[in-house]
Amino acid sequence: MICVADDRLYRRAEDLVRFYAALTGQPGRVYADPQGVRDPYSQDGLAQAVRSLEVAEAETRVRSRRLSDWHWARAVEGVPHSGPRPFGWQEDRITLHFEEAKLVRQAITDRVGGKAVRAIAREWCGLGVEGTRGGRPNAQTVTQIMTAPRVGGFRANRGELLLVPETGQPVLGRWEPIVVPNQWHAVCATFSPGSLYLHRVSGTPRLTGRGTAPRHLASGFLRCGAELPDGTACGGALCAQKGRSKRSPYVYSCRSCRRCSISGPLADEILERQLFSVVSGEARLSAAVRHRWRSGELGLEEKREIIASAFTRCLVRPGVKGDHSWDYSRIEPVWRCADRVASA
Repeated sequence: MICVADDRLYRRAEDLVRFYAALTGQPGRVYADPQGVRDPYSQDGLAQAVRSLEVAEAETRVRSRRLSDWHWARAVEGVPHSGPRPFGWQEDRITLHFEEAKLVRQAITDRVGGKAVRAIAREWCGLGVEGTRGGRPNAQTVTQIMTAPRVGGFRANRGELLLVPETGQPVLGRWEPIVVPNQWHAVCATFSPGSLYLHRVSGTPRLTGRGTAPRHLASGFLRCGAELPDGTACGGALCAQKGRSKRSPYVYSCRSCRRCSISGPLADEILERQLFSVVSGEARLSAAVRHRWRSGELGLEEKREIIASAFTRCLVRPGVKGDHSWDYSRIEPVWRCADRVASA
């Protein structure tokens, strides 16, 4: 291996480990740099590599800081972003693109007037409008275009509007705005915070650390019971996805082996039947919980908490191909505490 400098090969400890593991995978290999030949098998050779790694890491931090400072200085000065041409402007990112700017301006007016974004996206598709990268517009891209700060003439960086320290006013860009600031604020007010450009642009953190909440009762509780070639059960989680019939608008399917799927409403109904069943003359759920469940007082999250207290998981056997009847025996629950549910 011949290299002009160590930092061209590795700049992190994990890169150094991978490189040396590959290099010493066969005996007799050597490593040469401008300082001479290095023995990767000796203690001195490894120590020299570690010292070069420390220098490479320091140089990487300096370069990263220098690059960040450069981008920040350009942002504060109102210089346009680099990268692909933004929709609505010419290649110089300063001069407006007449036809595209007209579309954005009309879309903002329509949206403030109460028009749905999907309708605006369909109109753009009907006119043959394409994005700057050739894609067809949809509701999300139209939302991002309308709520981008540059539309109102503002400069943003990493999901935040830049402010002038002396006045506290937003930094204005050097480009021609499509609408006045009041119009931009008005269209942003028609969306939820999570839909705005400032919360979706690259580099911005999520609004919360939580993922999307489950929308169906059995999500996360079902496990695939299909038999693999080695005779073991798959055990993969069944995930909810859109169905193809009115009877089953959603289904739970295994993404691991793709050999097991069950109707969503059927699976949810089976879980409810199991919870409401009576064993040895005793109900699994208390009368108060059963009443609240059946009367609709319990929300989805509360119902899922009750299920979690009752089952550790539920095994789903694959159905018979071509048989569309609902087989209630396909789901086998695994109970937590001696086939009983703790009182709520």
